Amino acid sequence: MLSIAITPFKSLLFDRTIPKDVTFFSTLLILIPVVLITGPALPDIFLSLIALYFLVKSIFYKKWHYYKNKIVLGFLLFSGYGIIRSVFSEFPIESLTNEGSVFYFRYIFFAMGVWYLVDENPYLTRCLLVISLFCLIIVCVDGTYQYLLDVNIFGNEKHSIFRLTGLFGKEPILGRYIALLSIFTFALMYKYVGNSKKRIILSVAFLVMCEVVVFLTGERAPLFYVSLFSLLIIIYIPNFRLIRIAGFFISVAIIVAIFQINPNAKTRVLDHTIKQVSETKLPILPYTTHHEEHYLSALKMFVDNPFFGIGTNTFRYNCENIKYIISDRSCASHPHHFYIQALAELGIVGLVFLLIFFLILSTIGLKQLFFMAKSIKSKQISFEYFLYPMVLFVIWWPVIPHMSLYNNWNNVLIMLPLGYFLKHFYGNTDHGILYKN
Repeated sequence: MLSIAITPFKSLLFDRTIPKDVTFFSTLLILIPVVLITGPALPDIFLSLIALYFLVKSIFYKKWHYYKNKIVLGFLLFSGYGIIRSVFSEFPIESLTNEGSVFYFRYIFFAMGVWYLVDENPYLTRCLLVISLFCLIIVCVDGTYQYLLDVNIFGNEKHSIFRLTGLFGKEPILGRYIALLSIFTFALMYKYVGNSKKRIILSVAFLVMCEVVVFLTGERAPLFYVSLFSLLIIIYIPNFRLIRIAGFFISVAIIVAIFQINPNAKTRVLDHTIKQVSETKLPILPYTTHHEEHYLSALKMFVDNPFFGIGTNTFRYNCENIKYIISDRSCASHPHHFYIQALAELGIVGLVFLLIFFLILSTIGLKQLFFMAKSIKSKQISFEYFLYPMVLFVIWWPVIPHMSLYNNWNNVLIMLPLGYFLKHFYGNTDHGILYKN
């Protein structure tokens, strides 16, 4: 097992046919799951370096085919519109500089950089898979340790009695890291699973581990991510269906066992969550009254500026205006929802870009479902490729709270699967017509 994990790294380092620049930037990409644990600075540096590398490389060698698709063009237009809206906002300097929003376009160049590096380096995906699996196992073990003993292996205490932080110190983002990285890692893993029952069981066991620890973190949105992704696996991947259903019941059994061993866990994790989501105007949706107040404040801003919004990343300043205050908790750095943030800060014009992207992902899923129901195998997308739009569909699902649209740490986890999506849907000569295995 160890030799299988080490082999791709040996090939990456000693294969002389791969240019040194490709090897170097591939290494940066492979290390991203590791540096994400350290905080937002290193991931953003790695992302920016890969983005700049691809930009220079694509211009110098005239690799224009990477730009010729509607996702890239739409993202660049969206980024340009955001800059223009910032310039004409009430807080132009703050709008342009907060979270590096003036350089928001770097994310699409990073995604194209991922696409380019995967094209040029046959060992990259396997190396990235090994590192991602290693990181997830470590953070899951550490998070469980913190749940049981109230401190992690380095002595970091919980964020609160309801939230774990693990290796992330004071930041309660352990669940988000596990959820987003695990569904992307499963997409990478599927290529090597095939129809082997042993590998299918191991991959489902991996998902069970992740969803149990995500549940223990007390973070609702990440739990929704892994649950929705598991449901899509059951719907779309026949050879995983029964084992994934069994895995779901195993997850439930483990959580019930934890409640039996530690009765306070039910009060802290389950009862507290049910109480919070039942107090909102639309009960049982995965957000709280706190989120609802952000949304209402943002929607008031939208009503005042319906077409162009208040300006990129300026919710944090405008929410202090008395006409937008819902309560003493309604003001924050962002509204905690991609689409509502776009409505408030970029208006209907900005929202249209996000809706078109989500519509593209939804259309891919509906077409795949139709062809599966009709048994039209020739038009079905290979599940190896179909998993990447599934991952993005889950991330962009609108009925959950989100981090800021401009948060660099979160965008690294979003743009990794986007890079693979671009490669598999626009990297073939047929431009999106994928072949079935």
